[in-house]
Amino acid sequence: MKFLKIITCFLIVIFLVIVNLIGHEGIASDREITLKEAIQLGLDRAKKWDENAYLVMLTSVDEDMGGTRGATGKRYKWTLSFETTSTDKQLFIFISKGEISGIHEGKGPSSGAIKLDDINFDSPYLLKIAKEKYDLQKGVDWATGYHFTLDSIDGTPILKVFGNDRDSRFTSISFNAQNGDVVSANHKLPYGGGLISKRIGTENLTKKGMAIMGVIAGNNNLVVWGDKKPTQFSTTKQPFIEWSHNNGETWTELHANNYVTHAWFDMNDQLYVATEKELWAGTTSKSKGTKILSLDQSIEKIDYSTNNHVAVLSNGKVYCTTNQGERWEQAIVPKPLYVVQISDNGDLVGLTEERKILQKTNDEWTEITMPNSNDEPLDLKVINNRLIITTQSGIWIRDLQEGNWRKIKVDEEVVKFIKKGKKLFGYTHRGEAIYSINTKDERKPEKVFDAVDFVVLDVDIMGDTLWIATIPNYSWEEMEIPQT
Repeated sequence: MKFLKIITCFLIVIFLVIVNLIGHEGIASDREITLKEAIQLGLDRAKKWDENAYLVMLTSVDEDMGGTRGATGKRYKWTLSFETTSTDKQLFIFISKGEISGIHEGKGPSSGAIKLDDINFDSPYLLKIAKEKYDLQKGVDWATGYHFTLDSIDGTPILKVFGNDRDSRFTSISFNAQNGDVVSANHKLPYGGGLISKRIGTENLTKKGMAIMGVIAGNNNLVVWGDKKPTQFSTTKQPFIEWSHNNGETWTELHANNYVTHAWFDMNDQLYVATEKELWAGTTSKSKGTKILSLDQSIEKIDYSTNNHVAVLSNGKVYCTTNQGERWEQAIVPKPLYVVQISDNGDLVGLTEERKILQKTNDEWTEITMPNSNDEPLDLKVINNRLIITTQSGIWIRDLQEGNWRKIKVDEEVVKFIKKGKKLFGYTHRGEAIYSINTKDERKPEKVFDAVDFVVLDVDIMGDTLWIATIPNYSWEEMEIPQT
């Protein structure tokens, strides 16, 4: 009998421990909670801030904790915003794993009070409807999994479920949280994108809808690379690199390991191709070529001189070769670099994140003084042994050895350079125009392309043809119910 009492007491203790654990973990034992559960948890805390607090916004937050990542209508992390008539401030409440992880007073967007009694449908049920009706799938490249927001639009509580459609395009399904009806279903579709060829009086677009990340013109060959099926948050879905021997009339796929980040031709029209961590020489349609560099960390920046010295920035080091990759030397960067360049003499030039210009000759880094103390370099390039910088006041050029500056006047502020061998192009503010810049004299840059309606990433010229690499932009469009 005494033994039975001991067993009974033991079982009661175990039961109380389990109940306590469930209570401690909040509403869901796995610590992922639904939208309505997050509201209740946040509201309890908001009432301590102000008893008249009311909800104005809620959103799930992306994280890397694993779990279902929204596939059950639950998330680990949520952010809620509350207002009150007592103050003009908002209270932001942050939830993580079923508990309040932080609070903050401030100001943010508000569409008005959300009446909690009107929220009759929770995130798991409405996610189920979105999956069944619109074949909503998990987000992959950004906001991974499924996400949920709640706000008030014209007094109606609108619960949005976010994910991807069948073609991996960002998708939002909006529900009336009071009656469960679908209010709208939209996905972000690409417009624009492709390879533009521009001659005097003509302009042609090919590879429509693709994300053309780069273009390079050799003596007789043209190479482009990018993604055939880009989405708003990824240009690595179907990566490609192709070349043309007939000015873009036909294209041949080239062999490359992984996604291409940079490419160029040397003086002998040999193609160099860089991927995330590797550099290859002699890439053709039949061969990847010869791997001349392989790194443990990603290639952040890369540059080549007109005589094909190469500099690669990776993880705080610059790797340099002056013999086409037969031997590489390492240089430690004294400060984080935004740009790295290499001259025909093998000197390194860098632009730091603090916008200081550094030059490395032999083993010593020295700072190059700006020609105008009020100017700040926006970008820089080295062509032959000449340093070219762009500032708010114009473009400045100096010989790396002589040190004398000369100025090129510009009609518009150039904020970024594109270097292609001995050729130099410049973007204006917001990428609205592309200029060709002559670095041999003080002639004003010539506008070669109006880019207002395009997202331009790269440009080069071969013969009388200007080649412009563009990527799509994206806009919300109403989606149809997918056919099963």
